Amino acid sequence: MQENMQFKKYDKVATVDEVVLGELLRIHHREEEVNPELRLYASYLEIWSTEFGGHTFIPTDFIDEYDAQTRTIYLTETLSTVQKESWDRTPSFIAGRKSRKEELPIEGTATIA
Repeated sequence: MQENMQFKKYDKVATVDEVVLGELLRIHHREEEVNPELRLYASYLEIWSTEFGGHTFIPTDFIDEYDAQTRTIYLTETLSTVQKESWDRTPSFIAGRKSRKEELPIEGTATIA
């Protein structure tokens, strides 16, 4: 994920094969060991997925690009890969309340510092 990507709450999240998975709710950051080889990714998008019927957690390592005009986050992976990776399951560090939550601004509202 590039630092210049300024996501907003309710941005759409779509796969590389253009399936809209759902809307972004927040970002979770891991505060314990990060090791992508063991699938212990640093940060996850939490989305409300209409495709999976609930919360889905996409590692930010799989973000390809962000279209600010259409408010769409594009992933590097297909729907099939998302299904195989079981990203519709809550990562244990999030379920165990060991993440730092990043709440996102809603389009048209200012963030209070």
